[in-house]
Parts: sequence; C-alpha cells; structure tokens
Amino acid sequence: MRTLLVVTCIIASLSVSCSDTDEPQGTVLARVNDEVLTLEKLMYQVPPDFRDQIKSEGLSEVVENWINTELLYQEAIERGLDDDPEVRAIIKAGIRDAVARRLIDIELGNKVIISPVTVDSIYAFQKDSYKLDEDRFRASHIFLESAGDAEAVHKRLKKGDDFATLARDYSKDRQSAERGGDIGYFGADDIDPAFIEAARRLELGAYSKPVKTAYGYHIIKLTDRQKTGDALDSLEAKGNIYESLYTARHAAAFNELLENLKTAAKIERYPLTDPEGTVSPEMK
Repeated sequence: MRTLLVVTCIIASLSVSCSDTDEPQGTVLARVNDEVLTLEKLMYQVPPDFRDQIKSEGLSEVVENWINTELLYQEAIERGLDDDPEVRAIIKAGIRDAVARRLIDIELGNKVIISPVTVDSIYAFQKDSYKLDEDRFRASHIFLESAGDAEAVHKRLKKGDDFATLARDYSKDRQSAERGGDIGYFGADDIDPAFIEAARRLELGAYSKPVKTAYGYHIIKLTDRQKTGDALDSLEAKGNIYESLYTARHAAAFNELLENLKTAAKIERYPLTDPEGTVSPEMK
C-alpha cells in the first residue's frame, strides 16, 4: 500500500507538459493534438528512487493524468492564462524549486549510500525485533462503480470464471487490474472500514459478495493473512532498514549542505508584518 501511495503522490506532482515542438525521440506514450509524452521525458520528472515503481505499477495512471492535464493546459493557453500575474509568479517559484532540488540531487546523490552489507548486518543482529504490530491482509479486488455491474461480475465468478482475468477485463481500478486485482498488503488504517471487515471474514482463497464502500463496489479475494506478532518477511524487514538508514543519512547530509550555504551567505531577517503593516506579536 505504501508503494501505491507514493505513486499517487508522484502522479499528482508531475509537470504540465513533457513535449517539444520537434519530432519526439524515444517511446511515445500519448499525444494530445501536437503535444507528445514520451517515456524518457516522463522519467526525467520522477525521482530516481521511484522510476521502477512508476514503470511497474503506475504508468497507465500517469499517462491518463498527463492527458487530462495537457487538455486543460492547452485550453488555458488558448485563453491567454499563461500571462496571468499569479500564474507567472507560480512558474517562477516552481523554477526556483526545481533548480534547488537538482542541486540537492547532485550534492547528496553520492553521499547517501547504504550498502547491502550494512543492511544485512543490522537485520542479522535485530532479526527477532522485526514483527508485525497489527493484523495484516493481502487481497485482490475487482472494483466497479455500480451495484448492477458488481453483481454481474460476481455471477461470473460463481460460474467459475477466473478472478484475475475478470479483474483485468472489468475492474475500474486500472492500476491493480494490471496485476489481476492485487492491491498488496494492508492494515486496518490503510483502507476503507467496510473493505477491511469483509477481508477479515474471508477464508484464504475465497472471494466476497460485492462490498459497498465510499468509493464504489468491490469484490474481494483474500490471498494472505498475517497476525500481530508474526515475523516480517526478510525482504520487507531489510527494506524497512534501508529506508530508515537512508532517511536519516539523507537528512544529515542535507542539513550539513544547508549549514555550509548559510555560513557562506549573507542572510538578513526583518520583522514580520501582517497585511495591515503592523508588526506580528511574536516579533515584538
């Protein structure tokens, strides 16, 4: 589930357009009028750590997001909104942020390295401490928007049709549909309460009747169940160790970079004022 959330955040943050006026070079993913999205240009906008996740799990959703945004962008250009002062201020701020992020990538890229030996050593020493702190489930689902559609698919399952095939053909959650409906592991805080309750009642390998949630209707197939206190899979545990080490070392390297820049720069701070021009209370 964490991976899916990360992919969703990346999709939401992608730039408006990835296209040029020249003939596109690379693998073309989509075209809107004269604007083209290629896989290579898309990957430039995604942080390196998440590129494989985008390719394997979220590419179709990213493409659809780009198409929708490009349609809106082209209409806005037609209306001359690119000359709007607020838009120009946002663009300027965006350029500053992008350049600053690039500096961080360059400066920290070779400094934050976590070796597999380090991760393996920590795991070997702390192996028994990596346990689940809550019940967890793994499931596949077929997501449909209407009760009628859900009932129709459920009838096909009862007749013996393959769950994964039906998910790929009919599920409106296209991201999981590409994996036969698999949504990975989740706990009680990760998903709609009605969904988790239906999953709890299922036997392994069984599927549910259509379950109504805030999003629509789901047919759920339980594929694994893990209980509180069960040992984490070694790959997952090592992944958690890597993530923890990387986050800590990245933060330390970033703070060091920032402190060096502050030392070399001339920085002046002035009393903050509210819109009426009075000094804010905390500055008095």
